[in-house]
Amino acid sequence: MKISQEEQEQQKLTTENLTIATRTLRECGYVILEGVMPKDWVAELRDAFDAELTRETKDKADQVEKAKGHYGVSSPMRMPFLHPLAIENPFALQIMEAAMGENIFSYLPYGCNTSWPGSGVQNLHRDTGQLFPGTPFVLPISIAVVNIPLVDFTLENGATEVWPGSHLIVDLNQNERKKQEDRAAQMPSVQTVMPAGSVVVRDLRCWHRGMPNRTETIRTMTAMVYFRQFHHLPDQAQVFRNSIPLEAWEGMSKKTRHLYRYNGV
Repeated sequence: MKISQEEQEQQKLTTENLTIATRTLRECGYVILEGVMPKDWVAELRDAFDAELTRETKDKADQVEKAKGHYGVSSPMRMPFLHPLAIENPFALQIMEAAMGENIFSYLPYGCNTSWPGSGVQNLHRDTGQLFPGTPFVLPISIAVVNIPLVDFTLENGATEVWPGSHLIVDLNQNERKKQEDRAAQMPSVQTVMPAGSVVVRDLRCWHRGMPNRTETIRTMTAMVYFRQFHHLPDQAQVFRNSIPLEAWEGMSKKTRHLYRYNGV
């Protein structure tokens, strides 16, 4: 969806557009706000990620190949990776708080979804299953991912393919890949063609896959996961084993500290 210039400048959706965005997320499983982030900030983060990706994968060609060219890295805990527009994106938070409540949380470091030149078709998948498998009705969203593409996503560079409404499917579990592929073949899908600096909020249950990158340029986007409060199990949640450097923590806003309150410091 497109938003007004005034909304972009104020970094806040109108009541009407927030209603549309949350409804789209609920019904389709994802919502895209097209090209809402400042171009200079996107370019700075892209250059930083490209350098990090190149450095981290220098001796990992076999791992990139094994992943069919869909291979990313975790973000370093320093600027520009910890810029507020990345880790407390105002548009994404507004939508997620409307959908999952104001007490959502996340963890650091976050990742990136990268499709390298020459990549193949990724396996169709969903990032998480239904909260209670076998329950014959759909529960509200409880985990969401926020993506910010750092380059224009096109058909040529492998814009992610998604199946709108697939998050509502409750009669297939994570491991039934053949049944999932057969079902997907009977459903409409779309590739998320969008300009750099768009903001995507997606229900983790939504079916999707990375597509071939037929260009000579890395196609990457940030990937940050957010949870409803009830997901936290302090004595078991291994995702929180990474600690945030004190210097980074002291530079964070009150809102950001609340989001990452379960990370160690």
